[in-house]
Amino acid sequence: MNDADSLMKRFSKILSQVKEESQQAKLQVTPEQFEKDNDQNYHIDAIYAMANCRSTNYKLDHMDWITVKLKAGRIVPALATTTAAVAGLQTLELVKLLKGCKKADHRNIFMNLAVPIMQASEPGDVAKTKLVEGIEVTLWDRWDVKGTKDITLKEVISELEKSHQGLEVRDVMRGNAPIYFYAIMSAPGKEKDRENILNSKIANLVPGVDPSEDRYVDLNITCVKIGDTEDKILSGVPPVRVFFSPNN
Repeated sequence: MNDADSLMKRFSKILSQVKEESQQAKLQVTPEQFEKDNDQNYHIDAIYAMANCRSTNYKLDHMDWITVKLKAGRIVPALATTTAAVAGLQTLELVKLLKGCKKADHRNIFMNLAVPIMQASEPGDVAKTKLVEGIEVTLWDRWDVKGTKDITLKEVISELEKSHQGLEVRDVMRGNAPIYFYAIMSAPGKEKDRENILNSKIANLVPGVDPSEDRYVDLNITCVKIGDTEDKILSGVPPVRVFFSPNN
């Protein structure tokens, strides 16, 4: 079992226990007085862990424990105002998620403490974009391709077209950096170059990616509908994450 599976298993177990205790009316939420100078209450430990989890997620430099403690002491005035209000509202929504509440029970909040004003509204459904018949996507979607460290561009394109029938992959980019441009590679005389690129490993096409260290690489693609005589590029195609191990 890899680290991701182990983490999800533990999270599922905690979530199950919280829901069970909540249903039995055993779950009670009580306020906790923040105290940074008491090392036995784990307040700084919790902040230290969450801050470095965020740093890992966004590829930022980690902070050591004492630095976190010093910064936490200086930020108390900010915590007592808007940050505290936002954190409280977020926690209310998190409790609703843990209790399995319906979408109608959740709230979007607009708040401005300078006025002051707070408005709450019921969240709407996420907007969906229809690419072709049978394929609808949202802003939050991502298409995953499970491969190996030797996966080629042709294999990625083939897997995407197999998993999302009705679409034909055209251009492949990493951010704004082009990897494969269909129009250029389809020009007369480019047949050999096209085959070379398609049969190249993704790791060799994307600078700075090392499959022995990186678990995946994120790509952007463009697609057209198969059979579309106008070759119109479809809008709303999700980003693609290519994993270098099928177990990820």
